[in-house]
Amino acid sequence: MADGVPSPAAPRFIGMGRIIGAARAQRWLWSEAICHWLRRPLPSAHYARGLGAGRHFALRRGSWMSVLVPMVVFAQFVDVLLCQAALQILVKDSALRWTLHALLLFVSLWAVVWAVSLRSALRHVGHVLGPHALTLAIGFGQLCRMPLAEIAGVHLIDLRSRRGGGDRYDAHGLRPREVTLLTALDKPTLLIELAPDARRAWSARNGVRSPAKRWIAVYVDEPEAMRAAVAAALPADR
Repeated sequence: MADGVPSPAAPRFIGMGRIIGAARAQRWLWSEAICHWLRRPLPSAHYARGLGAGRHFALRRGSWMSVLVPMVVFAQFVDVLLCQAALQILVKDSALRWTLHALLLFVSLWAVVWAVSLRSALRHVGHVLGPHALTLAIGFGQLCRMPLAEIAGVHLIDLRSRRGGGDRYDAHGLRPREVTLLTALDKPTLLIELAPDARRAWSARNGVRSPAKRWIAVYVDEPEAMRAAVAAALPADR
């Protein structure tokens, strides 16, 4: 399949692959936030174009995403200022006190950058239903690609019946460890079932590939529309 993103190469050393992936995630995070503040072309917009052509499904209306940035910024003006004041009073050693002040300031800045970057990326990167495959993308961090020929079914997740833990999967007789969960903070709304003999489907986190489980749970703004579109696109002769 020529459309969409290629499968990431499996790292020779898993530990090194995770370190490189974490560094790559930080680069994306800071680049997205800085470009957002400076009103420059966003890395997320370029990344979204690389997912291939097809019908796009957005992730921007999740309840967590709508309050994430205000909540994090508000915390910096309350909790962080209180922590800074406590350090000033409780830590007597001057060098240690200023080191802790600087560390807390950096963590505070990182939290704002993380919130702004995540919200911006989710507003520009979405799922793509192409002519041959379905690509699920959660910002820069998570990616999953499934050939349409290997999808066995698509099901809605009824969040109203959830009682706690992994109960959102109870209607399908599944446990959380049997499901690949693709979501930033919002609860998944769609459950995709792969065929038992699926071999070409893959998922990746921060560029590190891992086997896709047979069931994949993902958040999308309009789950019914995406379910119907994917079901209509599945090959009739599977």
